[in-house]
Amino acid sequence: MSRPYSLRRRLVWLLTGSVATIWLLSALVVYQRAHHEADELLDAQLAQVADTLLAIVAGGEIKHFVKEFHKHAPDFSVPIAFEVWRSKDDKSKRLVMSPGHNGFESGTVPGFSEQRHLGAYWRLYTVQDDDAEYRVVVGQAHAARENLAREIGLSLLLPAALAMPLMALAVWWGVGRTLRPVDAVARQVGALDAQALTPLDESPALPEEIAPLRTALNALIRRVTEAFENERRFTADAAHELRTPLAALKIQAQVALRAQTADSQQHALAQVIAGVDRMTHLVEQLLTLARVDPATQGSPPAPLDPAEIVATVCEELLPQAQRRGQTLTVDAAAGCRIAITAAWLQVAVRNLLDNAVHYAGEGARIDVRIAHRGTGCAITVADDGPGVAPALRSQLSARFVRGEVENEGCGLGLSIVARIAALSHARLELGDGLQRAEGGYGFAATLHFNATTVPA
Repeated sequence: MSRPYSLRRRLVWLLTGSVATIWLLSALVVYQRAHHEADELLDAQLAQVADTLLAIVAGGEIKHFVKEFHKHAPDFSVPIAFEVWRSKDDKSKRLVMSPGHNGFESGTVPGFSEQRHLGAYWRLYTVQDDDAEYRVVVGQAHAARENLAREIGLSLLLPAALAMPLMALAVWWGVGRTLRPVDAVARQVGALDAQALTPLDESPALPEEIAPLRTALNALIRRVTEAFENERRFTADAAHELRTPLAALKIQAQVALRAQTADSQQHALAQVIAGVDRMTHLVEQLLTLARVDPATQGSPPAPLDPAEIVATVCEELLPQAQRRGQTLTVDAAAGCRIAITAAWLQVAVRNLLDNAVHYAGEGARIDVRIAHRGTGCAITVADDGPGVAPALRSQLSARFVRGEVENEGCGLGLSIVARIAALSHARLELGDGLQRAEGGYGFAATLHFNATTVPA
């Protein structure tokens, strides 16, 4: 398991490190440019000093210059070394040189040049008059230039080094303030009650990066709440509906134990078996309803032709209808396509047809029709049985509500169909069925599906 890490600490290090790196690179570029500009400035200074000295000695003021230079040289620290040469009769003589200077090597060429002198590199500038009688050499050690560049670099680095801790604190504060919405969402999630989940408050404004997280959490909370509610409802339904059949089974078993004759015992055992059958049917319906309840079907189902599924279900229930003397007919229009999961359609049609078989009565007629209705399709299961009063029809899709006919049903069939219809964006309609010979109408249940396109 990977160890948790601090997002705030990572952001602070990343931002501070990035700013420091960018600043160091910028300082390096500025230092190089300053070094280049300083070299140009100092080269111009060397040239200016050399030209001034040449003008003095070439103008015949050499004796006065030498006298004055030796007189005042101890009072000044000149950062530039220089020397003046005179050539006469193919002989060169050094007339003067700066104090503390041992003299450059002879043979310097006019213009700028580099020379190693006394263990250090020097930048030299040599100039001579038109008659090549006087020659002035001015030099400066590279160390002096490096010291100047170093001072420029330190003047750039020191303020940043002092400001870096303040910048880190500012970044820490800014990141912490920016991450407050995350802390707020975390506190809301931590305060949730596992027994009574409620969606997070959506009224506070959140950044665009955090708002989808809250939306996803609320969607998850709603799904979990619905799952918990379905589980509680299933448990309550099962406890409510199984209590009476279990009590009846116990009574019938006790009657069988106390029976004085074989006929009485057989009758009691038959009632026990019938009760077990009713409980088996009830449990199957409860489990079916529990599987249908979660509204997490996933991706939308592909359109399908319901004719084959309807025909299969009718074939399965035909023996039950024949035992009751009922007539079962199927009429499927061509070209109907509906968007529903095949398994859900099979469960819905089986429940509708099972209700008709059980409640229509002996010798009833049951019709199953698939027809075009407007731009959509409809599946209808109709019978000519006793029917259901209009006032009661609106209640039949509720759980454990039975019709007016006493039967072994558990009142879950139409509730399952209604749930499947809601999840499939369809509509369940309850109305009059087939006309009876003695007058009146039976019962009909119709599933209306919206129009869907046929995939290529």
